[in-house]
Amino acid sequence: LGSVDLSKDESIGGFYNGVEEMGFIWAMRPSLKNKSPYGGRMILFDVTKQLRVMINVLPGKIHNLEALYCSKMISLLEFQVTRIYMAPGVKRIEIKQNGLRGTLFIPSGKGPFPGVITMFGVVAGTLEFKAALFASNGIAAFALAFFGIEGLPDIYRSLDMAYFEKAVNFMLSHEDVNAPNGIGVVGSCKGAQIAYCMADCLSGIRCVVTSNGAPFALHNVHSYREKVWSGLPFDPNLLNDASLLSSAGGCIMRSLTEVPRDENDPEFERSLFNFYKRLHVSYLVLASLDDNNVPSEYFANLAERLFKSAGHPSYEILRYPGAGHLLDPPYAALCRVVNFRVLNTITDFGGSPLQHSRAQKHSWKKILSFLHSKLNSVSTCSS
Repeated sequence: LGSVDLSKDESIGGFYNGVEEMGFIWAMRPSLKNKSPYGGRMILFDVTKQLRVMINVLPGKIHNLEALYCSKMISLLEFQVTRIYMAPGVKRIEIKQNGLRGTLFIPSGKGPFPGVITMFGVVAGTLEFKAALFASNGIAAFALAFFGIEGLPDIYRSLDMAYFEKAVNFMLSHEDVNAPNGIGVVGSCKGAQIAYCMADCLSGIRCVVTSNGAPFALHNVHSYREKVWSGLPFDPNLLNDASLLSSAGGCIMRSLTEVPRDENDPEFERSLFNFYKRLHVSYLVLASLDDNNVPSEYFANLAERLFKSAGHPSYEILRYPGAGHLLDPPYAALCRVVNFRVLNTITDFGGSPLQHSRAQKHSWKKILSFLHSKLNSVSTCSS
């Protein structure tokens, strides 16, 4: 008989080295048996189910997937590790009212609870895993869809903040949400861009978390009542440029985002959100420095310059070397190259497994701490 203690015992080969308690999870790679050679995110789209990982103990060394599939070794031990997104007692409620589409998650226990809206990037419909985890940590969370499902446009060519204002008001008026202090908005990629715009023009927002998103209108027009932010252009034909292919086989799309050469240029100023002038809103900005999808480091540096120019009292910028575009909650394998269906292209999101895993672990703790701190503190929520 023997035992393995991942908190003490070193890996001597395979996909990670040294002592890494969760290395057997975050170092996983897409199976060679997949129908597509490109992996996906290590998440569940149905958060009511469990994510199951099968563990096999073999009598010899296996250093790569090819050797594993060719091996005739018989497993000495097989067992299952499960992960849940919804803690016991969390309520999942589909929302189809007043034009809104999404899913609301309410924590167990007696409310009201602090509330947030979560949004992702160019993914049709909504992803619920982050909202479910927020609710499992005591925060009511509305996973908001903004295109690609029944009742919403198939694709967005412009974004009217009136729709997102409905979502804010929905949360502010909900009996299970602690509304007097305002709500939080958590956005990734395009969702981060929308979050910046919401903070600029909408009331009722106490704090914002953005991950790898532009603080200006990029690729699409944004509007609110009479105000229009013109989107900086994007040419999808450039996706066919062979020079943009990475060694991993995906398109490095960050090269397609033109960084403004002159930030005083009138065209750029018309696209810039004035979120940094909303001094009552607190911000947590996450930037992956190995993001191949968008120039996240530039976005974060620009946001920091704007905060400083306004003398903003409450913001934090977190930069993560070696992290790729998709900063998900911790202990999920790096999603490097994927089929980006909306743009019909294979995309390289960047990142190295070890550094990306550490960025996910650190950022998730910071996000939870930030939201609980800001949403549970006394603050005047104004326009």
